[in-house]
Amino acid sequence: GHITNLHKMSAQRRSVTVRVPATSANLGSGFDCIGVAVDLWNEVTVERAERFSMVIEGEGAEILPRGKENYVVQGVEIVFKTFGMECPKFAYFCKNGIPFGNGLGSSSAAIVSGMLAGLILSGNELPVEGQEALLQMAAQVEGHVDNLAPCIYGGMQIGWCENNRWMTAALDMPNQLQCILFIPDSITNTNESRQALPDMISRKEAVFNISRVGLLVHALSTKNWDYLTMATQDQLHQPARSKFMPWLNPCIEAALGAGAKAAFLSGAGSTVIAFSAGLRGDRMTQARSERKDADVATAMRKAAEKVNTPGRVKITKTSSIGAHVVNFREGTGLKSETRFRSTRDSFLEPVTFKTVVMRGLAPDGGLYVPDIIPKVSPMMLKSWRGLTYEELAFQVMSLYISDIPVAQLQSIINKSYASFSTKHVVPIIDFSDNLYIMEQFHGPTCAFKDVALQFLGNLFEYYLEQENSTLKDNSKPKRMTVLGATSGDTGSAAIYGLRGKKNIDVFMLFPNGRVAEIQEAQMTTVEDENIHCIGMEGTFDDCQNLVKSLFSDKEFNNEVSLGAVNSINFARILAQIVYYFYGYFRWLDMHEDREIGDKLTFVVPSGNFGNALAGYYAKRMGLPIEKIAVCTNVNDILHRFFESGDYSTRTCVPTLAPAMDITKASNFERYLYHSLDDDPSSLSSCMEQINSNGEIKFEEKYSIVLQRMKEDFISGRASDADIVETTNHFKKEYDYFPCPHTAVGLHCATTKFLEEGKSCLCLATAHPGKFSNYEDGKNYRPNLPSQLTGLLEKPTRVTRITNGRVVKNMIKKEFHKPKTPSSPSSPTKRTTRREASPVRMKRDSSPSIIWSMAGSWAFGAITAALFLSFVKDKLK
Repeated sequence: GHITNLHKMSAQRRSVTVRVPATSANLGSGFDCIGVAVDLWNEVTVERAERFSMVIEGEGAEILPRGKENYVVQGVEIVFKTFGMECPKFAYFCKNGIPFGNGLGSSSAAIVSGMLAGLILSGNELPVEGQEALLQMAAQVEGHVDNLAPCIYGGMQIGWCENNRWMTAALDMPNQLQCILFIPDSITNTNESRQALPDMISRKEAVFNISRVGLLVHALSTKNWDYLTMATQDQLHQPARSKFMPWLNPCIEAALGAGAKAAFLSGAGSTVIAFSAGLRGDRMTQARSERKDADVATAMRKAAEKVNTPGRVKITKTSSIGAHVVNFREGTGLKSETRFRSTRDSFLEPVTFKTVVMRGLAPDGGLYVPDIIPKVSPMMLKSWRGLTYEELAFQVMSLYISDIPVAQLQSIINKSYASFSTKHVVPIIDFSDNLYIMEQFHGPTCAFKDVALQFLGNLFEYYLEQENSTLKDNSKPKRMTVLGATSGDTGSAAIYGLRGKKNIDVFMLFPNGRVAEIQEAQMTTVEDENIHCIGMEGTFDDCQNLVKSLFSDKEFNNEVSLGAVNSINFARILAQIVYYFYGYFRWLDMHEDREIGDKLTFVVPSGNFGNALAGYYAKRMGLPIEKIAVCTNVNDILHRFFESGDYSTRTCVPTLAPAMDITKASNFERYLYHSLDDDPSSLSSCMEQINSNGEIKFEEKYSIVLQRMKEDFISGRASDADIVETTNHFKKEYDYFPCPHTAVGLHCATTKFLEEGKSCLCLATAHPGKFSNYEDGKNYRPNLPSQLTGLLEKPTRVTRITNGRVVKNMIKKEFHKPKTPSSPSSPTKRTTRREASPVRMKRDSSPSIIWSMAGSWAFGAITAALFLSFVKDKLK
């Protein structure tokens, strides 16, 4: 009768992800009535499926049941049964951080997570004033609420039962306390642990525990930690349980002797928990020297070893947050519910994420954008703050991707970032209290593009494998042609993300002489047969325009199954959104006074506007970004727009920051679309202006764009001289060498944005070793990472063209050529086979040797080999 306060929602949900904390019950004297939430978490995703399945990772994965007897499953089914609804089939994905069978509330966490997921999936919501309905349902299974209450509400809770209704009240939860856990390797059966307790206790023992509980409440409310030692003493359950837990009393005595304020058995065991406190202030502001947690942990472990009890130690904290929903997806269908639209045609049917990935550009020439930009609440931000990069990526991407099962998406993400040299993927460096750098170059090609293109390459592979797995025997496998243009880093990042992948060919265009030498070498020295590099006369804009025209050719697009790796592919933008969230959380961690809601300005070196656009989406989602600072070199169309509303193209000028030598930013179209209230008609009108007149005039009809840009963006500009000066300054003052693109951002931050009082996080987009064309910077050669060492001495494979019209035939010829099967993601051996290439080059200590193709490719290959051998002998 106590669950009637639930309110019916308008629709059931397709999937939901919830998080629940570990809990410790009793706290010594408060047997079966007091509990506290601990900062260890289980995360459970439940989604509608054609058949039941369960994946368990982490704690307890080897022994937990994977069927209907699992408490998570039971929790979901109880909710549906309670509301008289038939429970559909679900797929469960459990990522467990709570040790199983060790007295840390793993069973309560499973029940609560299942019930909370069931409430969301069944279309019921919790009362505004709390989660009492969830508490009543869960208590019917557990029988008491000492673990359930803190699991649901967080913090420290005291519970009691009155007239068959369970009640709770929060106790003061101080921030000073640190938790030290000794977790034995052995598992304790809760029922057996309860059976060891006496049926009767003496009046003296009852009075003893009652007085200690009162003292515990007093110690917590007054923060008198000296009382905690006495307040957590017990005569009801610990004496009986110590008889079959030989480590219990030695660990308690060792913890107190090492400086702990309290130590006790957690729940029915087997974990022993100790509380320690710093000398003063909040836990997060205490110096390591103030606290005793490490000493206590060592003492507990040694005490257990003396009684031959192996185990592990965790140092964590209490949690003020209880069970909560991380995200959910609308609808009840099994197919994708997240949809994407073209920026240019409102009449085109919305498409799935798979279509967006595989197609890249919309059939009408527009760019795909999400139908609805998902919102992230402050509570969700708070729950995401402690996640690893991969965990955070899963949470953010799940808001947009609904056609990849949970386990597979998690696997794709983990695979994408396994090759990065740091677990942070994009680590943060601080230069002052208000200037920070996010290094985005720790991937395989030392550029920020790796973050997105490793992920995109694995998406291509996943979707192709899914389609080909359903083919009948002897059917021709589906293949795709990935086509892109690069001003530097996109090419190598895409190539390294797709090299050797089965049934995928990559054609990458770049402007001859307008990318850094190492950047070109990263592309052209890759020997895999599915990689085709094309150097084209002209600018990056010429390359990009050619790519767009080929994507707009529907007949050709369908014939060769074109796929896009440039940031016209929304999957790249999605992957980049993640590091704005991650950077914000790490910025918060760098100062104890910062909290969720404090605002940060991201400084973004910008060329094609994809990186800055990802920040715009993050801001729209709810990340507390003050401004996105768009920084350009002298090819400054974006700066002129955000500074004065001038969006007019000019002649492209080669600079020290070649990846930003762009005069028309592709992703600007997506921003315009959103600024025009998602109106394809107005957007198409603007794009017609830029294509026909080289500029967009934001007259009265489109003045809303100019108003809105001031809410989200600021901008700056740097010349080559500014780049050199900034590079030298940071090398001299901080012994830090930025790449020229990063130097653009740092110049704008130090000369403009910091003076305006902003806290700035500058995106460092590439490793400085990729660029050697500094003037005054020649004395400051950065150390090359292993990925870049020796590249300039390797042979190259590249096609040089003067006219882009030959590209279409090159792609067709390669697509229709019979392929030799190769293993996915493994480089193929280089052969002497000639491409349709009229020109091949090999780097040497002498000037490059160039020959022209004559006759058949076989004859050309033999002739070239003999000629090279002859020249090398002469050089010797």
